[in-house]
Amino acid sequence: MKSIPFLRGLFGLCVFSATLLGAEEAPAYTTTESGLQYAITAEGDGPTPQPGQVVIAHYTGKLADGTVFDSSRERGEPFAFTLGQRQVIKGWDEGFALLHVGDHATFIIPSNLAYGEKGAGDRIPPGSTLRFDVEFVDVKQHALADHLQEIIDRDGVDAALARFVELKEQDFGDYYVSEAQLNSLGYRYLGKDQLPAAIAVFKLNVELFPLSGNTHDSLGEALLKNGQTTAAIAAYEQSVKLDPKNENALRILAELKSADVVK
Repeated sequence: MKSIPFLRGLFGLCVFSATLLGAEEAPAYTTTESGLQYAITAEGDGPTPQPGQVVIAHYTGKLADGTVFDSSRERGEPFAFTLGQRQVIKGWDEGFALLHVGDHATFIIPSNLAYGEKGAGDRIPPGSTLRFDVEFVDVKQHALADHLQEIIDRDGVDAALARFVELKEQDFGDYYVSEAQLNSLGYRYLGKDQLPAAIAVFKLNVELFPLSGNTHDSLGEALLKNGQTTAAIAAYEQSVKLDPKNENALRILAELKSADVVK
């Protein structure tokens, strides 16, 4: 993908905004000291989020040429992150702190507040200024994934499982339950070779989202890494049953069955 030069300064960002908007009437942008530009296109009447709270939002991300590189709406599920915890790019942490629940807004985020000179994979070239059209859907006091991580790290897996049972009986109250966040937490432990914690989190995700092929796939990966081949095969088979196009699970199942290594 052709790299887009980083547009420096207010003039460059304004040109960038006009390019993306095309013939549409440009909204009135406010520029912060960091260089973030934001415009509220529809006002909500909800509260502003506080650091540590969970922001729930829909978004569409675009490059300077208008190419959509990511969209929560296409996935059919809003994105959630904990404000001020470095879970997202700097422009998002800053931008959403300026909004109210219910707001629709556009962010123009310069490279230094986004993915910098490294870019992000093959979708976002180095030095890219990005546009996000966002809808601030809701805010929650806590994220279940953050809460479980805190307990696991402090008190261990068993304590976290007991807390999960307690919260589930309360229908999780004001805790935001997200398949994606729990999956990310599981992989965080998997990457650190904390296999009991990873498996426990993935199992909770399967319990909460049993019809998601992805939750079973992730559990299968952790079980396989832990040497539990028979259980891993069962998890991958369930993933394929729910998502027949899961090429990763199909490939691993073929490898495991051809090797005939079962434990």
